[in-house]
Amino acid sequence: MTKFNRRDFLTALPTGVLGLGLGTKAKGNYPIKRQSSVEDSPPKIKKFNTLGNTGLKVSDVSCGAISFFEPVVLRYAYDLGVNYFDTAEGYMRQKSESFIGEALRDVRDKLILTTKHGYSARDRITKDSIIKRVEDSLKRMQTDYVDFALTHGVDDLKLLENQELQAGYDQLKKDGKVRFTGFSTHNAKLTLKQALDHDFVQLVLVIYNHLEGKEIEPLLKQVRQKGIATVAMKVFAGGKQGNLKSMVSQNMSYPQAAIRWVMSNPDIDTCIPTMSSYSHVEEYVAASGQPLTRSDLELISEYQNQTYDQYCRVSCSECLASCPQNVAINNVLRYKMYFEDYKMEKESIRYYADLEDEKKPTNCSKCSGLCERACPFGLKVKEKLIQAHEILTV
Repeated sequence: MTKFNRRDFLTALPTGVLGLGLGTKAKGNYPIKRQSSVEDSPPKIKKFNTLGNTGLKVSDVSCGAISFFEPVVLRYAYDLGVNYFDTAEGYMRQKSESFIGEALRDVRDKLILTTKHGYSARDRITKDSIIKRVEDSLKRMQTDYVDFALTHGVDDLKLLENQELQAGYDQLKKDGKVRFTGFSTHNAKLTLKQALDHDFVQLVLVIYNHLEGKEIEPLLKQVRQKGIATVAMKVFAGGKQGNLKSMVSQNMSYPQAAIRWVMSNPDIDTCIPTMSSYSHVEEYVAASGQPLTRSDLELISEYQNQTYDQYCRVSCSECLASCPQNVAINNVLRYKMYFEDYKMEKESIRYYADLEDEKKPTNCSKCSGLCERACPFGLKVKEKLIQAHEILTV
């Protein structure tokens, strides 16, 4: 297939409402999946990048461990060359960290491990509590240290000004239990700008995909120029391909196209699609080191046309101010996405149960739908919120 760089991507095709130069329904030769069953050997990681100023070399396609069922899948990813594994204290009720320890403890020195801990206004943050939570994570992962310890789901870096938080992570670094720090965020437009003035930030984990994230590209460039490592999550723009009949084919791979789109940006060091099965591992690893092609863009255009008014952009907050009930619209629809598209039914229900009752869409049926008029992408927000409450309530 013909190599197609980002400059071509932005200029070669007619501009459309999708903001990606792909406004019309695309037809063409789609990327072919690489299937190890018909080849001599499974795919391997072909490219490694440097993580910011850390000096660490990371596989361009890495592993997100928010949801999987067998530790051996993680080991298979390692066997194919994946060397960066991202987890969190809260994933699968701490089982994700335990599975990482079970699968990878004997190759720990060859890996880059990241875990995350969330803090909220309801928490009493103390130096000792932070140290204990990280140390508990280390025990579960069967390691003496973690390469990156991130504050999880940060919307405003004012959190990082907490003296107890800073003292806790400083002590962990002094003790050799944490090498580098940073944060994950769903509000990159604010937090990336703030990160430029925070020495605490050595890595950022942000939403970046072909439907969401182009507006933060100038900030990504600045962050990367400062030497902060950049990791992309939610690279499949909702992961709805499994529920789109035209995307279900043995002859094309939307995930591979989406990965190549993300990694064609030189300001992204790696991406972390969730690898929850052997087939995921092989499919995603096969995209490593591969250039973005015109066929990729045609396939992405097809996906965009079908999901433009269906995918609730996780980092968008345009509708929030319009809601008279102060519903956490973006969080609720994110949990719905996890349930329907990510197939994380149990975890989605748990996340929703943990949400404050006053933030749930319990009265949406009585509302005129102000959120829908505020949505810049034409989503039927009210309808989706009502559906979300129905499927996520036990």
